[in-house]
Amino acid sequence: MTLANPKLTDELTIAVDQVCSPLYAQMFEKIAKEQPSSITNAENVMLQNYPNQITWYEGSRRPEIIERIRRAQLKWFNSWLSEHNTGQPPYVKWGLTMTNILLHVSNLLFRIDLGDIITTDEQRNDCRQIADTIKRILVSVSESNPVTIDPDGLPLVQTLLQILFYFTVDVELVIYLKSLQLVDLLNAFIRTSNNDNEIHLHAYRILAVVMGEADIKQLQNSSRIATVFIKFIKDTIDEGVRSEGRLHNSLRSLKVLTQHDQIREELIKQKGDSLFLRCALEDKFNPLKAKLPALEILLALTFNKDFAATLKDNTAFINHVRTLTSSPQQELQLVATALIWKLEKEPETTVQPVQEQMSSPTIAKKQYNIMISYSHNDKELCHRILNALEKDQLRVWIDSRLMHGATFDAMAKAIENTEFVVMCMSDAYKQSAFCEMEASYAVKRRCHIIPLVMTANYKADGWLGVLTSALIYVDFPKLGFDKAYQELKKQIGLFRMNDSNSTPANHGILHHDSFSLTAIIPKAISTVEKNKEPRPVVEYPHYIDMWTKDHVKSFLLDKELDMLIPTFEGMNGRLLHKVYNMCQTNEQAMFSSLKEDVARSQLTTALSLKDYLIFLDEIKIYIPYKAGDQLNPTSAICNLM
Repeated sequence: MTLANPKLTDELTIAVDQVCSPLYAQMFEKIAKEQPSSITNAENVMLQNYPNQITWYEGSRRPEIIERIRRAQLKWFNSWLSEHNTGQPPYVKWGLTMTNILLHVSNLLFRIDLGDIITTDEQRNDCRQIADTIKRILVSVSESNPVTIDPDGLPLVQTLLQILFYFTVDVELVIYLKSLQLVDLLNAFIRTSNNDNEIHLHAYRILAVVMGEADIKQLQNSSRIATVFIKFIKDTIDEGVRSEGRLHNSLRSLKVLTQHDQIREELIKQKGDSLFLRCALEDKFNPLKAKLPALEILLALTFNKDFAATLKDNTAFINHVRTLTSSPQQELQLVATALIWKLEKEPETTVQPVQEQMSSPTIAKKQYNIMISYSHNDKELCHRILNALEKDQLRVWIDSRLMHGATFDAMAKAIENTEFVVMCMSDAYKQSAFCEMEASYAVKRRCHIIPLVMTANYKADGWLGVLTSALIYVDFPKLGFDKAYQELKKQIGLFRMNDSNSTPANHGILHHDSFSLTAIIPKAISTVEKNKEPRPVVEYPHYIDMWTKDHVKSFLLDKELDMLIPTFEGMNGRLLHKVYNMCQTNEQAMFSSLKEDVARSQLTTALSLKDYLIFLDEIKIYIPYKAGDQLNPTSAICNLM
């Protein structure tokens, strides 16, 4: 491949030729072995000046240059790394010179985060081998330093973790990193690095991508994670071009971490939002690399109702976001529209009462049969499903088909006017605040939800696990497309059968588990059940705080929420009111907590998501009205009495 192009200066051509030559590797290995306090002018030009020229070149031939360098040096670098770094003490004391040289070679080979994407399978395989080598070295370091890492080994660990972080930008390499099971190893370095901020930052940025909800719960240090990111963002936010790469990477990684409720709460608690607001509002920050992730972080934080209320009252922020809704950059326009909808329009949306939806034959009235809620990372499989559904004459709403980046008003209308919502679950789906908004709104609207697994071995956790815990998953990678699609159609048919058997007076209850979907229709109630004495009709005080323990128990029986009786045993109305307030503050966490309590009670009936939502819906009419709430007629009357 020739670089003889007018756009490339003679100096740049020479720099690329030299970095790709065997002489570059020879000089590098000499410095790495001897660790001199200073280097010759020729070594400085080869190992620092030439790489620096290439790093700062942003012309149209950059992809061609980086690919050539990778082809020449990736395998060599892996060989050097493997042969000369065992991970065993005594460690080579890397001085500033060696650290800088390593920084330059990393910039040339691995800066996927700066747009130097991996273009060939061969390069990706080389990177996988390097990841294997890095893990082996890190395991050796960890085993040799079970209490505290030898200070001489810190530069080695810092460099290797930084390279692994660069790999997290490539989707296929992320899958491979997850297969390496790095979580425990990274946690070990967090514990033994004596709070080394560089190691903590790199480790947390990798963990942001490779760990699941169960992993973050085991960390038990979400406070430290938030502290590290806030510190690095605070340190780099005013340093300009020199540190903007680190700022951008920190925001990008933190955006992924905000899928976890614990991280959201800590960021709010530690007032990190002030930094995100600066990145979002000030013109000096890059629109797509700083403003966009900052806005996406703020969007994720709005799932905390108190924070959402505070942000809504920030006039400067709201006005700025309104201007972004007409931004020529579609990504900014989308997140701005989402924020306005989340803060201003979602609270005003009236959720149809459960009884109304149960009593009305809505199938014929819906504009769409199915809405597909998905991440664009999974668009190929989603569009294959779309084509199959349309071939079967089903009316399908999908944003890229109709809106090319649909507004959230359009999304809300689609959910309100669709018979089924299929959630296309994957890591990318769970990490997206936009997808979380769609999914949460679909649940609030009491839509029929069918979760589809998009990627092999995916297990929903966190907010997505909560929303879909009582539903049947259709696993496309596991079943294969044809069989999975037939299973999807089967689930649609079962839902419709249940709806057609429901009447205004009696409505069947859907019980979901991992094996079957059973419609329990009132006509199928056993003779024993029919012969039970009817429960006495109880008049409940309009104000829940006036309820006795007997009122609470009777209420749960009347609403067929028997599974909650052991959990709420001994509670009066005032305590139940507190439970409701806790649910309103964090519905997902409370659902998980109540579900665990019910499971521990050893009842045969589990707490499903539907039961939980019915509990909240039935009890809210007894909750007193407060200024700022939507008017609840029954409780408002109580307040006037």
